[in-house]
Amino acid sequence: MTVSDKNLSNISFRVEGMTCEVGCAARIEKKVAAMEGVAMSEVDFEAKTAFVSFDPTTTSFDKVKATIESLGDDYKVGEATAVAAFSSEQNGKKCDPDCEKACCAKDKKCDKSCEKACCKKEGKDKMACKANCEKPCCAKKKEKA
Repeated sequence: MTVSDKNLSNISFRVEGMTCEVGCAARIEKKVAAMEGVAMSEVDFEAKTAFVSFDPTTTSFDKVKATIESLGDDYKVGEATAVAAFSSEQNGKKCDPDCEKACCAKDKKCDKSCEKACCKKEGKDKMACKANCEKPCCAKKKEKA
C-alpha cells in the first residue's frame, strides 16, 4: 500500500535497549517501515531515537510502539513527540563516501574485544545467518575457515 504524503503524522521517540546499529537499529527500522500505514521509518542508533511518518487513519504510535517492543524484551519505547516532516537526508543520516560506520563499510570486521551481542553469543544461541551474510560477526567466522 502506498501512503499519501497528505495528512501524515511525523513523530520521534526514544528507543532504549539497542546494542548495535547493524542489528538492532536496522531491524527496528525495517519492521516499522513494513507496517501498514507507515510512509517512512528511521532509527538513529547513536541518538537512540526513531523517526516515523505514518497515516494516523491506518496506524498509530501505540501500534508502532507495540511492534518495536515485541521484537525483544530489551527494547523500551519512550513518549512520542510531534516533529516537522523529515527525510533520510536530514537528521544526519546521509553518510559521506568515506564513512567508517559499520552500516556503510561492509568489509569491517569485529576484533576479539568486540562487545556486540552478535559476537558474544556462541553455539546454538547464535542466530543462523545465510551463507553470504556480510555482517561483521559472520565475516569473522569466514576468516577462521
